[in-house]
Amino acid sequence: MNDSNRNVPKLLHTDPKLLQDIKLGKPLDYSSKGLRMLNNLINETPLSVRVHGMPDRGVNKKFICGAIWLNNNYLTSLQGLNKSIEELLELPAYLTWIDVSHNEFKNIGQDFLQFKNLSILYMHGNQINDIKEVLKLKPLSKLRTLTLHGNPISRLTKYRNLVLFYLPQIKSLDFSLITRQERSVASPILCTVNKIIN
Repeated sequence: MNDSNRNVPKLLHTDPKLLQDIKLGKPLDYSSKGLRMLNNLINETPLSVRVHGMPDRGVNKKFICGAIWLNNNYLTSLQGLNKSIEELLELPAYLTWIDVSHNEFKNIGQDFLQFKNLSILYMHGNQINDIKEVLKLKPLSKLRTLTLHGNPISRLTKYRNLVLFYLPQIKSLDFSLITRQERSVASPILCTVNKIIN
């Protein structure tokens, strides 16, 4: 162990109070900041107006919260998301909500997969044009709410059924609950449909 880590208190990951604080903490808001990359997010000051303050900081001087908003920026890639969240959050494993809507990225990437507790993911208003990108989210077994409208893939024939086929764990897509009927018609045959309607 080096000297720099010796004085850093260890967190009790099962501390009920800390987990409750994370659940109730204000979101970390980096929306509309003109961000083009995520590699220096630690040097950005989060916004406080929309959420009426900023999340508290923990023993390691990192934020205690379970949500991060990166919407309405100019991100063409989500590269560096993992590292940024590790640098910013006291317990990144308990992140439940990420908003990367209204950016400019085409690929979902693997960056979300380390956040096993992620249940809400807003990705609407981007440039995702390959439905197979959605498959990358399949390992997120707790994902319940997803938005993808405003991406080119949302113009696919049977778009909702395709997303549901790839991600059967979700309960809401594009701010609309998945119906029983939609669940019953999602089938592997639909996965061959890839024509975008103009």
